Amino acid sequence: MQTLGAALPLWIRSDVAFEPLRIALPNDGGHLHGTAAWHPDGERTAVVIAHGVGGSADSSYVVRAALGLYAAGFHVVRLDLRGAGKSIPDVMALYHAGLTEDPTAALAHVAKRANVRDVALLGFSLGGNVSLRLAGQLGTKAPAYLRAVASVSAPLDLVETQRSLERLRTLPYRAYVLRALIRQGREFARVHPSRAQYDASSLLRLRTIRAYDDAVIAPMHGFCDAHDYYVNASCGPGLADIAVPTMIVHAADDPMVPEDSVRPWLRNASKAVRVAWSERGGHVGWFAGVRADAWVRTWAMGRVIDFFREPR
Repeated sequence: MQTLGAALPLWIRSDVAFEPLRIALPNDGGHLHGTAAWHPDGERTAVVIAHGVGGSADSSYVVRAALGLYAAGFHVVRLDLRGAGKSIPDVMALYHAGLTEDPTAALAHVAKRANVRDVALLGFSLGGNVSLRLAGQLGTKAPAYLRAVASVSAPLDLVETQRSLERLRTLPYRAYVLRALIRQGREFARVHPSRAQYDASSLLRLRTIRAYDDAVIAPMHGFCDAHDYYVNASCGPGLADIAVPTMIVHAADDPMVPEDSVRPWLRNASKAVRVAWSERGGHVGWFAGVRADAWVRTWAMGRVIDFFREPR
C-alpha cells in the first residue's frame, strides 16, 4: 500500500509557483527541461530532483518532495531526464540508469544562478541510482558547489532488483512502470523516428521491464543486452569512491528493491555515505496518515531535509 500510494495524485496542489527551466547539454546537444521554484530573497541551497523509471518532473512523488523542500527553505528544481516529460523532443536519446550527464548538466546550470549558494541532488528509485553513480564517478573531484547527494529507494544492484521485479507480488508495480516506459518509448519513436532502433508498435506486446530494456535501452546505448546494461549501470560498486556527503534512505520492506540487494553494497561504502534505514516504508512511500504533511514531509523526506540542512 505504501508503494502504490506513491503514484497517487494526492497533496500535489499548492500556491508554490513553478517556472519552466531549460538546460543545455554541452556534450550531447539538445536541452533538458524541468520546472523550478525560487525563493525571492537571499542565497539558498537549490535541490535538483531526479525522478524514477517511467516517471517525470510531474510524477506525484516528485511534486510532493519539491513542495516539502520548498517549504523547508530550499530552491527546488524538478528535472525531466532525457526521454521523459518535456525533455523528449529536445534530446535525441532516452535516459538510462547509468547516464549521469543529465544531473551533471542540471547541477552546473543551477549553480550559476546568483540566488543559489550551492546545490544538492536528490534521486528517487532509478533516479537514485543515477545520483549515487554520479557521486561515485566524481569521487574526490566533486565540484565545490555540490553540497550533498541523497537517494530514496534506490536500487544499488540492478541485476538483483530486476530479479525481484519478476516476482508475482510486484506485478501491479511492474505493470504500472512498464506502461509508462512503453508510452515514453512510443512517444520518442514518434518524435525521433530515425533514432528509434526498435519497432514502436511491438512495444505493446512486451510483458516485462527486462524485455523493454533488451529491445530499447540496451541497443540505443551500446550495451550487449539488458544484463550487460544492468551490470554496467549499477551504482553499488561505486559507493566506495564517494567523497561528497551522501545519504541513502531505504526501507527493509521495499518490495521492488529488496533489502538483500542493498545491504551487501553498503558494507563497502565510503565514510561519506550515511544510511537512513527503516523497517517500514515500502518503495518511495513512508506515508503516515491522511493529512498533507504526512504525504509531503514523510519520514524519508524528513531525513533528507535534515541532511541537506547540516553545516558543510
